[in-house]
Amino acid sequence: MKDINFALVEEKRPPIYTAMKYWGKKPHNIWRKYIEHYTPKNGIYLDPFSGSAISVFEAVKANRKAIAFDLNPLTSFTIEVFSTKFDIDLFAKSVNDILNEIENDKIYLKYFSTKSRNSDENAIVQHFKWEDGRLYEIGVIYTNSEKKIRLNKKIKGSKYIATPNSKDQELAKTQSKIKITTWTPSESFNESPSFSKGFINAIGGNNFSNIWTKRNLYVLSKIFDKIKKIDNESLKAQLLFGFIQTLHLTSKMCVPRRPASKRPFSTSWGRSAYLCSSRQMEMNPLHVFRGSCFGKQSVESSLTKVKEYLGKTPEVIKVSKKNNYKDKLNGFDLKYGIVDINTITSFIPDKSIDFIMTDPPYGGLVQYLDLSLIWLNWLKNIDQKYVANSQAEITVKTGQKDINYFEKKFTNALKNLHIVLKDKGKIVFTFHNQEISIWNSFLKSIKLADFKIEKVIHQQNRRSGESNVSNPYGTSGTDFYIRCVKSKDTKIKTINKHEFEDFVIKKAIEIIALRNEPTPYLFLFNGLLTSISSEGFDLDNFDENLKQMLDKNIGIIFCLSNNTFNKAGNLWWFVNPDDYIKKPVASLTERVDKSILDLLILNKSITLEEAISDTFQKYPNGLTPDIKTIPSILKKYAKKSGEKWLYNGTKPSAISKK
Repeated sequence: MKDINFALVEEKRPPIYTAMKYWGKKPHNIWRKYIEHYTPKNGIYLDPFSGSAISVFEAVKANRKAIAFDLNPLTSFTIEVFSTKFDIDLFAKSVNDILNEIENDKIYLKYFSTKSRNSDENAIVQHFKWEDGRLYEIGVIYTNSEKKIRLNKKIKGSKYIATPNSKDQELAKTQSKIKITTWTPSESFNESPSFSKGFINAIGGNNFSNIWTKRNLYVLSKIFDKIKKIDNESLKAQLLFGFIQTLHLTSKMCVPRRPASKRPFSTSWGRSAYLCSSRQMEMNPLHVFRGSCFGKQSVESSLTKVKEYLGKTPEVIKVSKKNNYKDKLNGFDLKYGIVDINTITSFIPDKSIDFIMTDPPYGGLVQYLDLSLIWLNWLKNIDQKYVANSQAEITVKTGQKDINYFEKKFTNALKNLHIVLKDKGKIVFTFHNQEISIWNSFLKSIKLADFKIEKVIHQQNRRSGESNVSNPYGTSGTDFYIRCVKSKDTKIKTINKHEFEDFVIKKAIEIIALRNEPTPYLFLFNGLLTSISSEGFDLDNFDENLKQMLDKNIGIIFCLSNNTFNKAGNLWWFVNPDDYIKKPVASLTERVDKSILDLLILNKSITLEEAISDTFQKYPNGLTPDIKTIPSILKKYAKKSGEKWLYNGTKPSAISKK
């Protein structure tokens, strides 16, 4: 069997994956290709850090049996929702009953109404925008009579921007007096660096309910109370799915988008952290709940497509301490549970797994359990199974869990994966962190668990993700796919500081020389990490990062220039190029340009995905260009028609040669 030895092309996510907010979603089609390739038919695939559960649903789609474990209860909740039978009529009736009741609530009408700017009617406010505690803008929904007039005139748009009037300002100030009689999550924030003193002060105090304004909390608690009273468990789960998608979008952590985005009516919780900006966008929860249930990226759009997308309604088994189903390896499509990876051998027999692909914790880069509390602290009022076990989380937290803790726990976790994986099975990790110390712990854990790195692939994704949340350059999202096999020959290479610096500089020279053009720092860094990971060095006690090592040679080997093409950092080049580029060779830009032209000439028409795939195969790792440049190359030699680019007849001789 040939291995996958090059990056693959990410496709557009289907509706099943767009409704649920979760940090660290992975490219579904790429993972499915790995699962299909390395898991035999009737074989078993395992993801022990399942997160959003994308991987195991893709395994089901590929007709492989899947096991999905995660310490985060939200993973199990997601699997359970997508495994329910969806009655759209019953769901729609239940949602509309909730909407209709709260739309007529006196408190709601008082605090979410304003005088229409076009008539004497009262209109509903879609959002309130704040800056430094000052209400400066509201979004107003056209009244029914206004909508009819606009419809007759064929005028688009359902809402408009307005300046708050004195009544709006007064209600904004007096909303703190609203009395809430239904349940709300009112516990203090966890003792965690995720909840800084600055955040707690900005949010209004050490109480979880302060994440929302009082009027928003009132509406949310009303919606939640209505859902809790539903007897049909499948329907309740589906309504809760819509509700938890409403929570983060109605919090004080959402900020207004900048005018350049031309999206004045939408917002997001855009950073994987608890932050409270001086600029806030207070969204109407009832309006958001409706959008979370119906339309694009909603419960409706995702659940109506599940069976069609997966090809079946998955047959699921839930494991627990009481029923571990350890020896049950047949009779299911998907086995799942809230399982700590350090206890995984209690739920899976030795040497029973054909393939493992997983996205393990990136040190402390993303605090998944802390971030999930915005949803779990509501869900646990439904069932205590949603209480998060933060003590068992493998992470790095300042003042609580250091790098040694991470390495020890992660090594033990990988040893457990070694036990359950078949001898000829393979394991692929996706990983990224800018800190060498985290990389070192990750790589050491792999070797201490008796895995050998077989291949490292730099995977440039078309969406930005949390893997580069700490990346100051942040162009496209980037991960490293690290393929490993079982091996007893896993000695860690010791290397001193001087030797490592020498290795880094030589590799940097090699990467830039191969590209033969000024190289953005981010692409140089990614190429270096690929080489370092493949070598398996022990990098303990190295207090300098890669950039500091490279910086010492600015003006000696390297020179820098401003990057006006993208946000990938300064361009690195040689002070004396002839010292390092001995053979005449075209620049990377020219080579990629010619490769795409050759592909067009050969096939007459190609898709963007085919152009990217060809580029990934020919120019891997440190040679990979910014894929955002590929459409501009296609425009030179082809005309777009639908999803295809049609070759326009440009001759190869028109390209400059070196």
